[in-house]
Amino acid sequence: MDSSLTNAYRIKIENFEGPFDLLFHLIEINQLDIYDIPINEITEQYLDYLFAMQQLDMDIASEFLLMAATLLHIKSRMLLPETVTAEEKEMDPREELILRLIEYKKYKEYSEKLKKLEDEWSGAMYRMPGNILFEREKELLELSAETLSDVYAVILQRNLDKMDKNPGRIKQLLQREKVSLRSKIKQIISHLRRKGGFVFSELFSLKKSSKTEVLTGFLAILELARMNRITLKQKKRFSEIKVDPLKKISKDDEIMAEESYGDQ
Repeated sequence: MDSSLTNAYRIKIENFEGPFDLLFHLIEINQLDIYDIPINEITEQYLDYLFAMQQLDMDIASEFLLMAATLLHIKSRMLLPETVTAEEKEMDPREELILRLIEYKKYKEYSEKLKKLEDEWSGAMYRMPGNILFEREKELLELSAETLSDVYAVILQRNLDKMDKNPGRIKQLLQREKVSLRSKIKQIISHLRRKGGFVFSELFSLKKSSKTEVLTGFLAILELARMNRITLKQKKRFSEIKVDPLKKISKDDEIMAEESYGDQ
C-alpha cells in the first residue's frame, strides 16, 4: 500500500457499533483486500481515529482500546526479524484477525438484509382473524293462497326445465327381434311337405329376411339333419346348400316337430 494512503485519509467521526465496525469501515473506504491487510497503515488510521475521539473529549470504550492493543501487537510481531526456518515458520499473525473480520462481514451483511426487510414491512398492519357474527333479522312474509299458487307454478316449471326432453322424442330405442328355433323348424318341414327339397338361400335370403332369421334357419336345418329328417348337400365351400327330406313329409311329421320343440 502506498504511504500516501494514510496522508490522503481524513478522519471523520461516526458512531460505530464496535471496534470491528470501525476496522471494517477503514478496510472498505481504502478498498483493501481483507485477506491481505496492510497492518501498518490500518493500525495508524485506527489510532488516528482514537486520538481524534480523545481531542473531541469523547469516551473511548474498552473494546476499542483492546483492538488498538491487538493491532499494535500484530504490527510488532510482523516487524520482528525471522529467526526460524521455513518449516518452523509460525502462522501469519494477521490470520486470527482476518478470520474474525470475515465472520463480522457475514453477520453485517445479514443484518443489512434484515434491516431492509424491516423498512419494507414496517408500514404493514396485521390483524388477527376473528369471528364475525351477523345477527339474522327476522323477516315477516305476507303469504296468501294466490302467492302460494304462483310459487308452486314456478317450482313446477323449474322442474320441467330440468327434465330431459329427448326421451319423449325417441320413438324406439332398441328393437329386439325374437325368432324361435321351433318356428324355423316348422317353416322348413312345412315347405318340404308342400314343395319338397329346396336350396337354403331360396328360403332364407338376406334380401328377404334378417340376419337373425337366416342364422336361426341355418341352426334349424342342422338340427333336422341331426335327427335324420333331412339331408344336406354342398358341392364346395361357401356354395349353395341343398336341403332334401329323407322320406316323404306328412302332416303328422309337422305336428310332431312342433311338439318336440315346443319350449324353444
